[in-house]
Amino acid sequence: MRRFLAIAVLLSLSVPATTDAHEIIQKVSRGTGVVIELSYPDHSPFSYEQYEVYREGEEMPYQTGRTDALGRIVFLPDRQGGWRIRAFSESGHGIDVTIDAGPEGAMGTVGHSDSDRWSKIVLGLIIILGVFVVIFRVLRRRAM
Repeated sequence: MRRFLAIAVLLSLSVPATTDAHEIIQKVSRGTGVVIELSYPDHSPFSYEQYEVYREGEEMPYQTGRTDALGRIVFLPDRQGGWRIRAFSESGHGIDVTIDAGPEGAMGTVGHSDSDRWSKIVLGLIIILGVFVVIFRVLRRRAM
């Protein structure tokens, strides 16, 4: 009986412990990241909306998630190059921009800005005005 207990004790000590199966290891490090702040035209934050970050030329996202309460996307690029950022809401709002970034942070952006928005509005108004001028001239010629 003592041999059986001794063998059982030795066997139980030789089996790896599974107590760390639910353990989470955390590592906090500081580095240069890219922070993108998104907001609606009324300046309210683009909060808790889905986003995807892609390396240039890749189809699988490098990072996915949701924006934070202030509408921010934060990621740490692992190499220099173009990074495609897609953020979208269920209501259809969103962005699809490409930025130039690397391990030292963002270098510049290519995509939408407030000035792009206003130039599109002005262009749209000019086109609408042009259509009305053409219609007015055609109707005026027919009246003569």
